[in-house]
Amino acid sequence: MPNIIIHLKTADMTRPLPFNHLQLYGVIKDMSAGKGFDVIIRQRDEDIKTMMRQVPDDRFNDGNLHIIDDRCVNMANVLNAGVACFWRFWHIDPKGTKAFSSIGDLVYHPTNMPFKRAKPFYDRMRHRYVHGRMSRYEQARSHETFPQGAIAVFFQGSHPRLAGATDFTDLGMLATVMEQAGDRPIIVKPHPLLISQSDLTLLEDLKSKDERLIVTDANIHDILGACDVTVSINSTVALEGFLHRKPAILFGKSDFHHFARTVTVTLGFSQALDIERNREDGFAHYIAWYLMKHCLSQNRASFVDDIWKVFAKAGFPEERFL
Repeated sequence: MPNIIIHLKTADMTRPLPFNHLQLYGVIKDMSAGKGFDVIIRQRDEDIKTMMRQVPDDRFNDGNLHIIDDRCVNMANVLNAGVACFWRFWHIDPKGTKAFSSIGDLVYHPTNMPFKRAKPFYDRMRHRYVHGRMSRYEQARSHETFPQGAIAVFFQGSHPRLAGATDFTDLGMLATVMEQAGDRPIIVKPHPLLISQSDLTLLEDLKSKDERLIVTDANIHDILGACDVTVSINSTVALEGFLHRKPAILFGKSDFHHFARTVTVTLGFSQALDIERNREDGFAHYIAWYLMKHCLSQNRASFVDDIWKVFAKAGFPEERFL
């Protein structure tokens, strides 16, 4: 009989499984205990880096189901797992998480999600996140005002480059925006956890030389309410912007590229901006298509059954564990 082995990063080994981004693993542990077998929690191997797609040995060829947190390892007996942008929505994916999830390979069309299903879900998400002023990370509770029609640029630190999702740095992305934004205000929000001190210093220097720049740690919903478009490598904020009916421009690989414009060698930022500023509808369809159809929702009564279905597709149906 196989085991389920969950691989967590070192910092998470001492955290309780109900903790925020680990809730999924608590559910898996509970559902397994209900079937009479245990889940093994193991520290993720240090050599499994963010860019790694395969390991150069047979460590996973042991008959067990391996679930690796926040990675993109494409091998037999392996699933990758993590939060799918919004709390209580999850990726459990043979290809990867975040920018590298299998959702990015799918073809999207608005007719894939009927509006009568999409609209109530979209309204619930707006109520929770927009009206509740919530986000993936803790946000300022005070209200701030910003110039209307601004371009909102969200930094993400070094992770997208380390993961192989982009060649741009945060500051390189901002430089491109500044070159092509005209006289529009540019609101910049550094990542609350991943901004380096050197980038902060350079950002403040840029701000002192360009009156268009506004650097802030304000609540993202104040920024999203004022801007015309969000700009990021591939940030969750782009999807949060969709809850404000604000289009997105990306500077890297994303699994939600279907409803955004990605800057490439053939599509410059100014062209992408001209296109996306004219986007008027479809936000409800896309949010519902992405989250309801292609992520696992912890809010559904079928959540545990949905997890078993993913396991079965990976070759580990429930009966293998009994």
